[in-house]
Amino acid sequence: MSIKHDSNQSKSPHRLLDLCADVVVKYASITKMAINQLPHELFPALLDASLRELRVLPLTMLISNWPLTHLIYNRYNVYPKAQYLPMVYGILTHAIADNIQDYLGENSKLKLIDLRSIPIDPYGMLAFARAILDIDQYQYPSDYHHLLTFAFQDRIGAKRKQSSTTLSNDATQMPSKKLKSHHHRLRIYVQCHVDQHNYDEVCQLLQLENSYVDVHIVSLRCQEMGCKKVLTLLRLLRCHEITDLNLDFNDLGGKYFQSLTQQLQQCKRLTTLNLAYNNFNRMEITLLSQALLHLTALKHINLSGNRLSSVLHQIVANITPPIKELILNYCCLTSEDLSLLAQSQLCQHLNQLHLESNNLSQKLNSLKYLLSRTNNLTIIKLHDNGIDQAAYLSLCQAAPAIKHVIAKWNEQDMQQLQANIS
Repeated sequence: MSIKHDSNQSKSPHRLLDLCADVVVKYASITKMAINQLPHELFPALLDASLRELRVLPLTMLISNWPLTHLIYNRYNVYPKAQYLPMVYGILTHAIADNIQDYLGENSKLKLIDLRSIPIDPYGMLAFARAILDIDQYQYPSDYHHLLTFAFQDRIGAKRKQSSTTLSNDATQMPSKKLKSHHHRLRIYVQCHVDQHNYDEVCQLLQLENSYVDVHIVSLRCQEMGCKKVLTLLRLLRCHEITDLNLDFNDLGGKYFQSLTQQLQQCKRLTTLNLAYNNFNRMEITLLSQALLHLTALKHINLSGNRLSSVLHQIVANITPPIKELILNYCCLTSEDLSLLAQSQLCQHLNQLHLESNNLSQKLNSLKYLLSRTNNLTIIKLHDNGIDQAAYLSLCQAAPAIKHVIAKWNEQDMQQLQANIS
């Protein structure tokens, strides 16, 4: 068993192709020559290398001259240091947004862009939405231009025409648009992060019909939006395509919550659900538990920051196993809650369990019973529970399958506990 802190470790390229691609993108002049000389099949490796080495000019050249029908970001081949990942994602997102109009031209073969592995930030999503809306505004007859106007400000230097951003209530009643014969449709699969700054543009994007660009949002994160706006977004999306839904810190309670849970039931392929820090009351917990009955693909659920004392059993009873990860930090759990969780089928399938900041030092017997009932639990997180080292050793012995206990101690305590376990 090991005691560890959370960390992100980067790995080095190991394939000969990766090493050669690193050389090609090292200098923009070499990349420029290689674009016209190398086989098209090597472009994905060059793209990975330019992101891995943070080469901006080679990246923009590759994106602007993409010769294949598919452009897919492969996170397994791009592994810069963790602190550089937001920069990598931002560079790639804005480079693609700047070239969307060119991808629709007759000389482009590109038909699909798959960015499902990238958590696009709100500004990146704003760039995407505005780039697509900038294209689609020219599909409307001149009589309807007053219904939809907007501004697109390019984020990597290209100059574009600007206009004000407005959306009439009649926008959804526009006549269907016809695609021009010399254009082909482009499908884009993305993760979408929505906040107050890009909400209007994302809604406009989702209301477009027969657009040149067909956007598929497979992962949605909403930040400080409120229940009504979150519900509006879900109704505009293809719910059957969503696999990841992050709705933490949105204050989802209130009169729209029942409608939200009904919409949530349509997300049949949902595997990850984050509803942390939404201050649910008992009635809302009941509504949520009823919705969970329909989410049969769910593997990861986060309910942290919601007071679940004496109501956790409703959630547990309606979650269809096998759940792999359950996060219940800051949930004011009682000894009875832990015992009921231990007796549930859910407990038998868990790989990871997060119980941080639940004052578990006063509930060690119930916690020990819970751990003894697990068969597959390999990681448990117990930060900030006031549990001393001796108690941790006793807990670990109750669950022999556990490989990692993740907790916060000073370095001396960590070394001592590791020695005791070994």
